[in-house]
Amino acid sequence: MTTTATELHKIESLIPGIEFAKAIELFAAEAKLHNLTLEEITSTHYRVNSPVGMVEFLKADAEAKLVISAPSQEALHLVKESVEHLIGHIDINIPPQMVWSGDFTAGVHPPNFLEVQVVRTAAFSSNFIRVTVAAKGIERFFEGGLHFRLLFSKNLGFEARWPYWDDKGRTVWPEGDYELMRPVYTVRQFDKSAQTIDFDVFLHEGGPTAEWAARVNEGDKVGLLGPGGGWIPEARYLLLAGDETAIPAISRVLESSPAGTKGAVIISVSKKGMEAPIPLPETMSFEWVYRDTHGHDGLFEAAKQIEIPEVQEAFLWFAAEKKTAKKARKYFRNEVGFKADNCYIAGFWEEE
Repeated sequence: MTTTATELHKIESLIPGIEFAKAIELFAAEAKLHNLTLEEITSTHYRVNSPVGMVEFLKADAEAKLVISAPSQEALHLVKESVEHLIGHIDINIPPQMVWSGDFTAGVHPPNFLEVQVVRTAAFSSNFIRVTVAAKGIERFFEGGLHFRLLFSKNLGFEARWPYWDDKGRTVWPEGDYELMRPVYTVRQFDKSAQTIDFDVFLHEGGPTAEWAARVNEGDKVGLLGPGGGWIPEARYLLLAGDETAIPAISRVLESSPAGTKGAVIISVSKKGMEAPIPLPETMSFEWVYRDTHGHDGLFEAAKQIEIPEVQEAFLWFAAEKKTAKKARKYFRNEVGFKADNCYIAGFWEEE
């Protein structure tokens, strides 16, 4: 799906402090990473079309003006946040501050935010707790993305305050005692009739979300941002590999894949005895890899040993520690031949 500016929500802003040519160079490289194309309309007008929305770049004197268009407020916000994240990481002395104008309302929560209520928590293994939350409007998390951000107060003794838009279209986040944690989680299951979703929290020592999950009570309020982060891969053959942090997503993919789908599943855990239940189909092979004997790269090495019948008809899903994921991306993209449209390789966390 592509988008056209005539039917869409729109916002715009200058990118202060960055020359037009530099902005075009930066976004061309970023578009390529996401299997998109920065299209030259004229020498002063470029655009990127995506399934979510459209970003246009117009020359304004020496600077670049951004115009973002999308079919919904949620999609508009998602594209805007992605653009701001990229611009915020540009290597210049002063990160540019965007001043947006257009289709937004100051003082309201971002359109992809939803406050939900905890319904219940339940341990289903020695190292996972399942949390169930409910809210009116939660049905958007049933599809459109596997992942979301969970928002709760970093200081568990303080009632959470939620983000909002200021008059410049920027998202304002609580600070100080009211700072929010924003970890990414997977929608593990959902119940349409009850209007609930479940997500699984891995219990590791020192983890702030693990501490929150152990203390949270029925009726407590938390926030969700999303959904986002890809969808269920469709392929004749699946290679799914990840550590504990990837177990919820891998399990969701396995339960959602058509009957008869072939493939291999490899999961890395710290040591024997730390396994968790996996809904494995009979048509797929399975292997546990233990990091106390094989290290973080044991997952990558095990994945390399899998004989993939036809790469062009397969899908690779790999998520683990960032350094391991980087090695996997280089190998499977450059040597095996996976492309951007039939693989997902992500670093879910970083070893200190």
